[in-house]
Amino acid sequence: MDEFRIVNEEDLLRWMDKQWEQILTNHVSEPDQEIDRFINSSTNSIRYAVFTQLLGKYADPARDLICLQRGGREEQEGRWDPRGFCTRVVVPWMQRHHGMLGTSTDPYVSKPLRRPRLDYDMNSLRSTDEWRDLVSFLSEIENEADPAFVEQAVLRCLRSIARRLQEQRVIYQIPLRIGLDHLCEILEEYLKVSSAGLRPQIVTVAFMRTIGEAFSLFSSVESQGVNESDTASGMPGDVMCYGEDGKLALAVEVKGDELTLTQLTVTIGKARSSRVTNILFATPGFAANDEEAIRTRIADEFTQGANIYQSSIVSLARNSFTLLVEEWRVKFLREICTELDARSTQPSDRLAFNELLSN
Repeated sequence: MDEFRIVNEEDLLRWMDKQWEQILTNHVSEPDQEIDRFINSSTNSIRYAVFTQLLGKYADPARDLICLQRGGREEQEGRWDPRGFCTRVVVPWMQRHHGMLGTSTDPYVSKPLRRPRLDYDMNSLRSTDEWRDLVSFLSEIENEADPAFVEQAVLRCLRSIARRLQEQRVIYQIPLRIGLDHLCEILEEYLKVSSAGLRPQIVTVAFMRTIGEAFSLFSSVESQGVNESDTASGMPGDVMCYGEDGKLALAVEVKGDELTLTQLTVTIGKARSSRVTNILFATPGFAANDEEAIRTRIADEFTQGANIYQSSIVSLARNSFTLLVEEWRVKFLREICTELDARSTQPSDRLAFNELLSN
């Protein structure tokens, strides 16, 4: 048995990066069915649990692999806080490496992981057999009581994640030419699928960057996370477009649904706080019950110095690319693909866009 040691979290992240680089450099290994079934599980919490529990055990061999919570009425040996460990270590690492286990920022908030132990009340869970298999797998490693055995299990997980990445990596079939009508058809088809706001925001960011360069409108375009609160981030919109002087020239609010009066009012308040006078709502339209009030409010804001616009991103694309040579349409598609990869989206979003490009 190896000598007992504890690895601090910064050293742990460096160790993971080193192992990951070696795994990718040496090419992905053959399938490992025992590990792959958990890493490729359709249940997000199982994917995170197998990796987090093992990595936490590797960092401190005194930790109990089956434990999910610290504390309780009676403090027991080996209890620790996997949830906090996951949000501090596993989630940031995943965000930097394609989010292959999922894009949640707090995976252990899910019901299956809000239990004292993994083997507690498993009959109440969906996919009970899969959870039982996970407990059996981790229990064998726990009983082995060998840090070297735990380390090998972590490395097996990393190799499995690399295989998952390789299998789901997308080589986009970007056409050499594309007609304007076809481009708009692709956008409409891609955006009609619900994605919790992710797809509209990705397309909007790509569009703003493309026309910003084509028309020399913006020096840079930035975007925050889809689930990140504007108030918490201090940003006036989902997408911020900056002029050559470095000042915020346009704030864009991206909505997959029709704009409501309440949403308009909230955005106007954020814009005033940030001293932004140009606001674009990239939305399908106005909510029917609020349309008259929204138009009145927009007119009132104009008299006070604010310019507020609304248009669907497809309409904006059609109008803008009418004025540009066709090469910019292809560049726009490339920008969408780049943004899809950069935002660590689920593979389904990338695969769906690539399928539309291929048709």
